[in-house]
Amino acid sequence: MQNNPPPLDAQLGQRLGIVAQLYTGLIDRLLEPHGLTWPQFALLAHIARQSGPSRVSDMAAVLDLTQSAATKIVQKFAGLGLVAITRDKTDARNRPVSLTPAGRDRLTTVQRSFAPAFQRLTADWTPDDLHRILTDLEALSSRLEQVRDTARPPSPSPRA
Repeated sequence: MQNNPPPLDAQLGQRLGIVAQLYTGLIDRLLEPHGLTWPQFALLAHIARQSGPSRVSDMAAVLDLTQSAATKIVQKFAGLGLVAITRDKTDARNRPVSLTPAGRDRLTTVQRSFAPAFQRLTADWTPDDLHRILTDLEALSSRLEQVRDTARPPSPSPRA
């Protein structure tokens, strides 16, 4: 009996699962000394990338977090002085979040601490190799966002 490999799309899914697990483990170990989890770090980095304040609901959607989880992270960071929460003058329910100088400093410190691990990870790759990988990862990220946005279960219909 011949052992047929799975189809290429299934092989890609398997490899993505392995890479995701390995990367998550690496990041968890790198974040542990800083007292941060991956969702917390991702939210802090997301706020830093924005040109202005972000809404919690937008951050939750982009980072694939529940609104409750994003709100808890924002509240924790506000208590630590890493983010500032303001009130929207036109919509009192909207509470835009921005990074404070202390938050930017903390993020920079955490990101710089990753350098030795990422230097070991990429040591044998040329700049052209890294550029190709980044281009492929950007395309993959875009497709994963599209799949995420179309694969959400339908909202329950209101009861009559």
